Amino acid sequence: MNTPRRSSIKGFTLVEVIVVIVVMGILASMILMNIGGTDQRKAMQAREVFLMDMQKMLRVANDQSRILALNPQSATDVANFQYNIVEYLPTQQTSGSYNQNNQWKTYSEFEPRILPDHVSLSIQALDHAYRNANNSELLKQSAPKLIWLGNGEAKPVRVQFYLNDQPIGSEIEIDHLGKIVDES
Repeated sequence: MNTPRRSSIKGFTLVEVIVVIVVMGILASMILMNIGGTDQRKAMQAREVFLMDMQKMLRVANDQSRILALNPQSATDVANFQYNIVEYLPTQQTSGSYNQNNQWKTYSEFEPRILPDHVSLSIQALDHAYRNANNSELLKQSAPKLIWLGNGEAKPVRVQFYLNDQPIGSEIEIDHLGKIVDES
C-alpha cells in the first residue's frame, strides 16, 4: 500500500514574489511623490498668497491714494526670500532745501511675507513710455520695479515664482492700469 507522501514545499512562488515587489514599488513611488510634492504645494500656496497680497495692495493704494511698492529681499544663508510693502513719501521742503533721504518707508499695515525654503520670485519690468510723468523719483533705476501709483495705475511688470531655480506656475503680469493677469 502506498501511503501518500507529504511533500513539504518551502518558500514562495514566483507570482507571490512579483506581487510583493510591485506593491512595494507602488508604495515607494507614492511616498516619494508626497515628499517631493510638499515643496511644490508650499510654493504654489505662496504664489496664491502673493496674488492676494497684490490685489489687496492695489485696493489700498487706490482707496487711500497712497503710492505703494513691492520690496523683495533675496534669500541669504540665514534667511529665506521675503517681500514687504513700502510707501513712497514725497520729500518735504524745509528751510529752502529738499530732504532727499528716506523717501520709501516700510508700510506698517502689511507684515513681511517669508517664502518657503528654496522658493523665490523675480520681477521683470515691462517697457512702458512715461511721457507725462512728473516725478522722476518713481522712474529711476533705484526705484522699486512694482509700484502702485494710488490712482489705479501701476508700473507694468511680469512676476515669476521659482522653486529650486525652476519656474513654478505661469507668469503673473501686472499692466499699467493695475490689472493683475494670472494665466494659470
